[in-house]
Amino acid sequence: MRKWTYLVATLLMAGTTATFTGCIDTDEPEGIVDLRGAKSELIKAQAAVKLVEVEWQKAQVAYQELVNKSKELDNQYKEYDVQMHALDVKLKELEVERAQAATEQAKAEAEAKIAEANRDKAYWENKMAEEAEIFKAAMLNYQTQTAQAQEAYDNAMKLIEAGKLLLSDGEKAIIDKAQQRLYVASASLNQYYDALKTAQDNYYDALVNPDLPTLASLQAELKLAQIAVEKAEILLDEKNNMLALAEDFDAAAWDDKILDLKKKKSEYESEKSKADVEIATIKTSADYKAAEQKVAEKIKARKAAKEAYDKAVADSTTQVNTQLDIAAYKSEPINEGLRTLFSSSNDFTSLDGYTVSTGVFDYLAVQYTQTEYNADLKIEDVTARTSKASLTLMKVNAWIDALGKYSVDENGVEWNKLTLAEKEKVAKDAKEKFEKDKANWEISAKAVKGTATTVPTTDLKKVTDAYNSSYAAVESAVKAYNSAWDAVYQAAYDAAVEKEKASVLEKTYRDNMITALSPTSKAAWEALTPAEQTTSKLEAILDDTVKQAKAKADANATLAEWLKLDQTVADLAAKGEAAGNQALADDKDKKVEKAKAALVEAAGKAATAVAKVAPAISTYSALAANPYGQILANTVSVEDMTGKDAFYKEEEKDGKKTGHMQALRSDISADEFTKLSATKLDRNTAEDALEYTSDATFGTVIPGEDRLVEVTEAMVRAYIKQNNSAVLTDFGTLGAMMAANDDVQTCKDMIAAADLIKPLKAQMEGVLADLNAEINTNTALMDPFIAKADETRIALKTAKEEVKKAQEEQDALTAEAEANSKKFAELIQDYDGLISVVQDQIDGINGGVVTGTVVTVTVESVLNYWKNEVATQEKSVEEAKQKVTAAEKSIELFNKGEYKEAYVIEQKKLALETAQEAYDVAKAIYDTALAQVKAVLETLSK
Repeated sequence: MRKWTYLVATLLMAGTTATFTGCIDTDEPEGIVDLRGAKSELIKAQAAVKLVEVEWQKAQVAYQELVNKSKELDNQYKEYDVQMHALDVKLKELEVERAQAATEQAKAEAEAKIAEANRDKAYWENKMAEEAEIFKAAMLNYQTQTAQAQEAYDNAMKLIEAGKLLLSDGEKAIIDKAQQRLYVASASLNQYYDALKTAQDNYYDALVNPDLPTLASLQAELKLAQIAVEKAEILLDEKNNMLALAEDFDAAAWDDKILDLKKKKSEYESEKSKADVEIATIKTSADYKAAEQKVAEKIKARKAAKEAYDKAVADSTTQVNTQLDIAAYKSEPINEGLRTLFSSSNDFTSLDGYTVSTGVFDYLAVQYTQTEYNADLKIEDVTARTSKASLTLMKVNAWIDALGKYSVDENGVEWNKLTLAEKEKVAKDAKEKFEKDKANWEISAKAVKGTATTVPTTDLKKVTDAYNSSYAAVESAVKAYNSAWDAVYQAAYDAAVEKEKASVLEKTYRDNMITALSPTSKAAWEALTPAEQTTSKLEAILDDTVKQAKAKADANATLAEWLKLDQTVADLAAKGEAAGNQALADDKDKKVEKAKAALVEAAGKAATAVAKVAPAISTYSALAANPYGQILANTVSVEDMTGKDAFYKEEEKDGKKTGHMQALRSDISADEFTKLSATKLDRNTAEDALEYTSDATFGTVIPGEDRLVEVTEAMVRAYIKQNNSAVLTDFGTLGAMMAANDDVQTCKDMIAAADLIKPLKAQMEGVLADLNAEINTNTALMDPFIAKADETRIALKTAKEEVKKAQEEQDALTAEAEANSKKFAELIQDYDGLISVVQDQIDGINGGVVTGTVVTVTVESVLNYWKNEVATQEKSVEEAKQKVTAAEKSIELFNKGEYKEAYVIEQKKLALETAQEAYDVAKAIYDTALAQVKAVLETLSK
């Protein structure tokens, strides 16, 4: 079914960014045009997702702004904490004068409470701002998930509809089923996302604006919840009645029920009119007019508070952007000795604000704004701050840090002595490293000039000797094994064979003598008992030495012929092997087994040892090349010297195993080692070695890669003096040694200069204190503006709360009547629905047309419908009662003083978590349905 290849490929493209190419069929199927249209829709949907991603980026920017705000609030929190601390101290002082200053104490207590409240408020706002921004990211994540799911759904549906043009009826039935599942899953996902979005919005609002309700508003919520229970129970009664009628269906009863429902609807319409009249009457009452007047007054007060707050903010903004001054500073020239000391120290030659030639510390007069400085204070990395005030502080702190490295406090000299000892050790190690590198350079220089230095073979000899020792151990182990084999197996084998040969010889000899007996002698022999029939007795009866000799000779000849038989050889071998194996089994000391284990171990050690020879040869060759400038004179492999087989094998003779082991391979002889280690000069190798050792010893800065003349310390000092970019570490181990020696000398100079540095450091710390005081004085100019802004902000918040409270008090006057009006309005709507359903069911039973459906109505379907409605309504009643319980709990907490911001947020969070769980389940169902659609399409494409 090649036509399906187009469809599946396009569907797979809808969920990924993979590119599908290739010519599948030269004839374009009918559905392709539709598929192209679907792809266009896909591009539009992807653009929509891009918009979501843009919003995500905006949210990230907003998040950073809120993080900055949180840090500002955190500073405010700390400021209030300090205020509270100070007021607490003041309270304790006032305790002493309580009798004389009761009024002052009360004032301090009030201020302390205000400070504590402000501190808590700043902390709470800071925490909630951070939590809200983190939550916004999570909201966008769910939004993105849902947008992507909708995009995939839309494309899948369009592709399926386009593809149906290519399907048979049977295939359409299969895809229709999968399509229906996806449709239901997508609709469910969107429904749960709407619920999740509502819960998200409620939780976010609670985070960013955690206003507490009034008792009146909580009581109004309780009243609404109670009315919802009443309404739900009324509907449950009606649905139970309908279920009873359906169980015993009677047309007349159903007609009466229609009339009853219409009558109740009319009654509710009348009740709603009464409630509406009551609302209108209340709104004309004096109490309601007074409440309206109070709301208007509070709104006016809120407007005035807002104007005062806006002015305070504007004044603060003006002040924070005013240019603030920092005066210039310039020190007197420092002591000549210190100037000389600092001129050789990188800590001072590159120190901003210090002039090496004059020994003067200075910074210029600068201007900055409080806004710039406050922005810097939010940056934890001090080096990333950019305001002129911050840069000046960094400059002075750098002066103090540079001086601080010379450790000039009471313990400074002793610490410097300890440091000196450490630096001297480093210098000693650097000298040894330089001398080693210099010696290598001298060797390679001689090699270039044609003079060879003997390459040390110590390490190579150590490895080959280790191998030779291990191989000798293998040979010894082979001998030990063979001896054990002979003592146990072979001895038993030989004894068994000899015993069998002796038995055959004895029997043949006796048979020959019996044959030689006379009839009388033979009768005498046969008269003997088996126990009496011994060889000696037989010889005595024969009593003829000639015949005896002949019988023995014939027996030996027969034995010799018998031994030539293949069967005899096999039989004797079998008896010998059986005896040998039994001897091995009976050997309590396990001589052969232990000897074999020792041989295996020795061979393993020899294998390890021989494996080290080749790397040792490579190492020796590298050593010969650098620094000795030589190459190996001969090409000798390890296998050439030792062989390449196993270290031992089972010995064979004439194609048969003897039971012995045989040592293989060999050791490395003295002549072989001499040949192996022989070297010779090579000009190219020597020049390479010279370049390497020269670079390592002297570096590459001073020209002359293949250096044959030594670089001296004087040459290095002169070069650095002429080239400021060069440093000692550029000059190999010579430069490293010089740098280490300089560190030692600097440390000695620091010890000697301790008494001069201490007052200079104290002077710079005084400069820093004066600079901080100057900045703090500038910052203090903001204090009255900050205080005014904070005062007006609190006043504005209070005014907003009073407006809200007055509005809620006004609403409370009509709350009950409006709740009743709402209840009856909803009941009217619900009864309209009931009447419509019942009428449709009556019409359906009577064979009439039911609006909006083609399903046949039966008594059974009507019964099932009302069973389902009753179950659903029972759940609605239970949910409504739970809301009543929650509302009662809220009032209880409010009366106890426990209805705090944290409680409000927690309740919203619980509702959010429930909505998230439901969404996640729906998303999983949707993902499964989408996967099933793809699987069906892939199956149909095969």
